[in-house]
Amino acid sequence: MSADRSLPRKTSTLVIGGGPAGLVSLKYAVEFGERWSEGEEPILVEMEREIGGTFRWRGYENAELVSSKQLTCFSDFRYPLSAPDHPSLPNFVQYLNDYANHFGISPHIHTSTKVVSLKYPEDPKDGYKHLAVLHRVDPDRRPIGEPIEILAKRVIITTGLHVTPNIPSIPGLNTEPKSPNAPEWIHSSSYKSRSQLEGKEVLILGAGETGMDVAYESIMAGSKKVWLGVRNGFLSFPKVLNNFRVLGFTFNGNLPIDGLITNLFEDTYVHKWVAQSHLRWFISDLVIKRVLWVLTGTMAGCNQWAGELPPERQGRAYVFLNKSAKAMQFINRPFYNLSPLHKLFAHYIDPPPPANQPSIDIVPFPKEFDQDGQAIFNPPPNHREKETAWKTKTCKPDLVVLCTGYKQNWEWLGEGYPRGPEECDIRGVCSAKDLSVGFVGFVRPGVGAIPPIAEMQTQLLLLLSQKRIPIPTSPETYHLLHSPTSRIQYGVDHSTYMSTLSKDIGSSPGLFELWWEYGWFVLFVYCFGAAFPTFYRLTGPFKSEKARGIVETEIWETIQRRGLLGNIFMGVIPMAFYAVINVTAYLIEKTWLFAAPLFGLPLPPDNLMQVGSTAKIKSS
Repeated sequence: MSADRSLPRKTSTLVIGGGPAGLVSLKYAVEFGERWSEGEEPILVEMEREIGGTFRWRGYENAELVSSKQLTCFSDFRYPLSAPDHPSLPNFVQYLNDYANHFGISPHIHTSTKVVSLKYPEDPKDGYKHLAVLHRVDPDRRPIGEPIEILAKRVIITTGLHVTPNIPSIPGLNTEPKSPNAPEWIHSSSYKSRSQLEGKEVLILGAGETGMDVAYESIMAGSKKVWLGVRNGFLSFPKVLNNFRVLGFTFNGNLPIDGLITNLFEDTYVHKWVAQSHLRWFISDLVIKRVLWVLTGTMAGCNQWAGELPPERQGRAYVFLNKSAKAMQFINRPFYNLSPLHKLFAHYIDPPPPANQPSIDIVPFPKEFDQDGQAIFNPPPNHREKETAWKTKTCKPDLVVLCTGYKQNWEWLGEGYPRGPEECDIRGVCSAKDLSVGFVGFVRPGVGAIPPIAEMQTQLLLLLSQKRIPIPTSPETYHLLHSPTSRIQYGVDHSTYMSTLSKDIGSSPGLFELWWEYGWFVLFVYCFGAAFPTFYRLTGPFKSEKARGIVETEIWETIQRRGLLGNIFMGVIPMAFYAVINVTAYLIEKTWLFAAPLFGLPLPPDNLMQVGSTAKIKSS
């Protein structure tokens, strides 16, 4: 991986971006792409001097993956069983480097190389439909030497969701006229360690996972005061099921929550009416809320007593779960109201707090900073009226950390290209107008991980651009039910999206097919497992010899960790319940189809996802 090697002037596949999505796209282009002539090999270009993307360049001290290793790893290159369930970001970056070296794709990677523009050439020849202009850059991204032009047959854009900071304009803080006593401010992309927070009064704006991390790090750094600015609320849930005390017994199951949803009748063999109605999501949210109340005394989140969303949007069907929960005990302190009787029955156990019993005050987003550098707030939404620190206390921070996310910049794309995945009508990956350009790694799961989704998206893009499968036509039932006014509209349900892609690709395992080829054990693990990417390498066009061994060892170990009761409550009961719902829908549909011509009734709707439908692979 070097910027010293010369770039080819033609390439069969140009991958733009060196994060997980870029690496897996390059690996598939090398392994499963068309044969190429010398000097036309697939290449990946990355503007930074090392690969790793967000995990390498926008990480910070003590940051860990919020998705489990079991779900985050690629299908055929796994973490060892002895590794932590949620590795640190440096550890995951090392995993990505090991992945590149293991599959021999490092020679195809060119770092310190930035794409300046991408356009359609005026006179494309021999299938080279794209002209990319690149520049070598120094560590500060300043251009070196002359521009380089490369012709490409296929382009895969994997620049990611977290590149250009989204910086809101706040009068008196970062707009003119600036308050003479305005506090220092940084975007979270510039936050690296606790030393930046030590001894300061810190206002964190944004209650996503990064905001919650920074709030916790502020407490642990010994900040004098910590405020957390929240717009509409958040849904807190720890990334590991642990620390519940029930009837005198402490549950320390160490179960990552993103691997608990089972496949059978929840993701596979789901009737089209059930899929489009999102019935599973609503029932799941209904049950989880009641279980949370029993275990923690509140339904707003897991042991979440402040910063809640409006009741009608408290559920994973609507928002991304915030799995950075370490700061919650400090946010909860003024609001915690669990009765002694309830606590005797069940409660959540917080880790021991620092000796000074610090707290984090919830405040709204400031509308401005006054001449003294004090934050002036808009009132919070009505459903959070109990949070009054913004009324009763002065908020005059030394440092404001904008944990306000990122946005995408598509100015470098020429005329005729989709401006991001929102303009891609095929699963948010590519446009039917041009299957030779795709966007990989740009959807975000509510509970799950982007890297395995990127792997499946790459598989879909390759098959479509090679014309080995038809363009999918089944409806998109996987989008989260975001508010229409939400800035982010790219959320998906991880398991539903993975299942949909697998059907498009032709790698969704049929139950009889699994039993016939692999036997009862693999079939059992598949039914009880979550949407692990390895399941979609057991069959189909990207079938892997490694898949069976991974399923029978690592994934089986993950299911075993739930224990007998866990698999009954999180596996058998949901499967049985959803089996009844899906079979009932199937029988109603068949009865309707039979009765419609006899009684002159309209036919039932048939433009929805087909049960167990699978794309047929054409020969290459």
